[in-house]
Amino acid sequence: MEKMRNYFRQSLARQFVLLVSSFLVVFIVGAAALSAYQSSLVSSFEQKKNEIETKMKYAQEVERAFNQAFFDVRGYLAFNRKEFKLSIFREQENAQTALDLLESAATTKEDTQFIVKARQFAQYYFERLVLEAIEAFENGNIQKVLSLSENGGTASIQQFQFQMKTYKQSLNDQLDSAFRQLSSEQQTAQTAFIVFVFSMLFLLIMIARIMTKKIGMPLRALANMAEKIAKDEQVHNDDVVHTAREDEIGKLAQAFRKMLASIQDKEEALMAHNEELLAQQDELELQQTELEQALEAMQARERELKRYNDFIQSLSNSLDRQDVLQSIVFHTARIMEADRGMIVLMNDEKTYASFGLSPYGVEQFLTYVYNGLHQRLFEQKKPFVLKREVAASEKGYHEETMYVHDIFLPVLSNTDDVQAILVFSRFGGPFSDEEVQEYVGLTKQISISLQKIALYEQSEQARETVQHILNTVQEGIHLVDKNGNSKIVNKQMVALLQKESIVELEGASYEQWARGLVEQSDAGKTLCDYLQSIIFNGDEEREPFVYHLPQKRKVIQVYAKPLYRNGERQGTVFVHRDITKEFEVDQMKSEFVSTVSHELRTPLSSVLGFTELMLTKELKPERQKKYLTTIYQEAKRLTALINDFLDVQRMESGKQTYDKKYEDLVSIIENVIETQKVNTTIHQFHVRKETDKTMVLGDRDKLAQVFTNLISNAIKYSPEGGNITVRIYERGNRLCIDVQDEGLGIPEEALPNIFTKFYRVDNSDRRRIGGTGLGLAIVKEIVKAHEGEVSVTSELKKGSTFTISLPLVALANTEEDERDNNEKYAHAHVIIVEDDENLAALLEAELKDSGFRVKLVKEGKEAIELIQKEKPDAVVLDIMLEEHDASGWDVLKALKQNEELAHIPIIISSALEEREKGMALGANSYLVKPYQPSQLSKTILQMLLNKERQGEIFVPLNEEAN
Repeated sequence: MEKMRNYFRQSLARQFVLLVSSFLVVFIVGAAALSAYQSSLVSSFEQKKNEIETKMKYAQEVERAFNQAFFDVRGYLAFNRKEFKLSIFREQENAQTALDLLESAATTKEDTQFIVKARQFAQYYFERLVLEAIEAFENGNIQKVLSLSENGGTASIQQFQFQMKTYKQSLNDQLDSAFRQLSSEQQTAQTAFIVFVFSMLFLLIMIARIMTKKIGMPLRALANMAEKIAKDEQVHNDDVVHTAREDEIGKLAQAFRKMLASIQDKEEALMAHNEELLAQQDELELQQTELEQALEAMQARERELKRYNDFIQSLSNSLDRQDVLQSIVFHTARIMEADRGMIVLMNDEKTYASFGLSPYGVEQFLTYVYNGLHQRLFEQKKPFVLKREVAASEKGYHEETMYVHDIFLPVLSNTDDVQAILVFSRFGGPFSDEEVQEYVGLTKQISISLQKIALYEQSEQARETVQHILNTVQEGIHLVDKNGNSKIVNKQMVALLQKESIVELEGASYEQWARGLVEQSDAGKTLCDYLQSIIFNGDEEREPFVYHLPQKRKVIQVYAKPLYRNGERQGTVFVHRDITKEFEVDQMKSEFVSTVSHELRTPLSSVLGFTELMLTKELKPERQKKYLTTIYQEAKRLTALINDFLDVQRMESGKQTYDKKYEDLVSIIENVIETQKVNTTIHQFHVRKETDKTMVLGDRDKLAQVFTNLISNAIKYSPEGGNITVRIYERGNRLCIDVQDEGLGIPEEALPNIFTKFYRVDNSDRRRIGGTGLGLAIVKEIVKAHEGEVSVTSELKKGSTFTISLPLVALANTEEDERDNNEKYAHAHVIIVEDDENLAALLEAELKDSGFRVKLVKEGKEAIELIQKEKPDAVVLDIMLEEHDASGWDVLKALKQNEELAHIPIIISSALEEREKGMALGANSYLVKPYQPSQLSKTILQMLLNKERQGEIFVPLNEEAN
């Protein structure tokens, strides 16, 4: 035992483990006892609860079986259904089974009593009452059934239900009693647990107190001694705590005494050494002062070098002139330790940058830059320094006399010209000669930087000029190096490659720019091979390559030229030219030749065929008339085609002329409709006039040609028939005419090209209809020449609407005046100069039918003599006369040179397309053969009306008039 005590006495850790282990043993034993007691309480309650719940479940099953039997008996007696009767006896079996289960679970006398009563009731109810009631019901003895119910049947059922309810309530009471008992016992257990916890805490406090006494007090004494030693107080060895303990505290006390003795022994040696160290410290402090001064000088030089380095970097970091100037001023001011300064370039713009100056000061400096002190810089080209008294505006809140030092530095170019001047001011002190020489070196660096910027700006300007020139070229231009990397492109090439800006393509590799081009085109690998053979293989003899861009609907021709410098190939220039229009024109021309061949051959075949029949066969008169009518119609068709071609040729060459007069559009449209009605029997024509202002200034024949084309197209492109409506209405100061059909309609993608020459919609339904594709192009040109506009709206399968807009004019007189004038000129005299007898006879008949007196003449000289003699009201003149003594031109010149005959209106009737020449020589109108004879009489009448018209004013409708 003594040995064990010594074992624990020698170590504080062992003593602590012993106390803690004892505490844990007591705690575990007490906690286990309380936990076992708590578990026994819960187990006992769970057992009771399960027994009661089992009995409750079986009791509910008994109750359910009897209640179901009650309902089945009533249902059978009420509805006489066999399934209710069968269910009664099933529920009897269920009730017996439930009672058996309840009996097996019974544990109390009360349970047994209830089971006995329930069995008695079941025997009475099922084996007597139910059987008698069913037998009486089936025998039809309802009175007996009622008697059984009244004589105790209903009372026995109610008594059983009460017993059932009472038994279930007793089970619930048992469950509540068991729960209350559990709660009471758990409260007791919790009280015991609280007492146990407080006991453990008390025991733990006692253990802590014992350990504190054994460890804390000796350690506190040792700490006090250590604190005295730290404060350099006198401590004797006898003052150290003496203890005979064998544990760590005893060992620590013995070690502390030894340490104190050692410290006292060495203190004297340390004091001597300390004095020596103090002497060394004084010497080190002196050296440190010298080093600090050297360090300050080195740091100042470092800062100065850093400022110079920043200055040099600022000159080379940017090529923007203003940025560089601002950086020069800022970093130079830092190097000079100046308070403000400025640099000005000696260029036309006087570009400058300032530091610490107000806008007024800058403006003053720039205004007088070539005057005063600055002039010294231009003359001597050397820096100089001035000392001056600070002006009142510069003092701020200072009252004493102050001085400022200004330094003026010229920046010289390589030709020794002053290209810039620097001016800086310093309030802190003067500029030394060494500083001035140092700053001169800075100006040389600034000069080099400014020259570099000037060279860069010149190169940038040249580059921008080249780029601008390239951008003005309509072709896409692309320069690539030997490796295919992009170097120079213009805007057209950027758009072709579907990029946002030129920057995206500058420096792009071959794969980057070629991929986008190849993916867009339909040429694919062929285009890729073409580019590679030129760029990488140097194939300079390749022919231009044509590729299509389906998405943009463009056709591009690309050709390449190598770029050489000093005999060495540097790269390749590709030119992408948009030949879409040329391609389309070629296609349209090819298609036009095919179409024209068809359109011309068809009527020619009819003319030749019917003419051959009439020449080779004897035909009846009616058959001859029919054939002649067909020949006439086909000839008219050929004439219309030829006129279309000639009109297009004149319009393209700018030789088309117009004889504009004031015309009523309604009459023109009605005449066109009457003419077109003969070509169809399945169309209905409607003219909707929504305004009375229908006068325009125009060429009646050309306007009739416009509406003939539009209405004939409406007929052709509505092959199933339908309504063709011409609507005339005002819109502002313009007269609008809509030509609407109910035909095939025009695809949306074809609308932009519908007025293009030779263009035809690519559709089989329309191809069968035929046509040259010139009609709408002629319509657009004629309307444009009349200062009008034409547009179209269309919807497939529903029809199209062509809208023409022309300037309006208003007729200020009445139609009765015009009729009076027509009567006035009813017997006007007209001379026809025509060498073709048949045409002359036709024109004579037409004019006589219109009320004119007519004379014919074939030769030019004879015509001049007759006209001088009779002085007619009008002359119809053919240019190409058979007799060559005088041509039609000679007759026209002779008449216009004769003052007595110059006023006579002259209408040229010729197959030559020389309207401009005729009108220039003085002709009043020009009719191109063949033309309708009625057109001649209308033209002459219109001329005579305009010649001496009285009481009529044509007023143009414009915005001012409105």
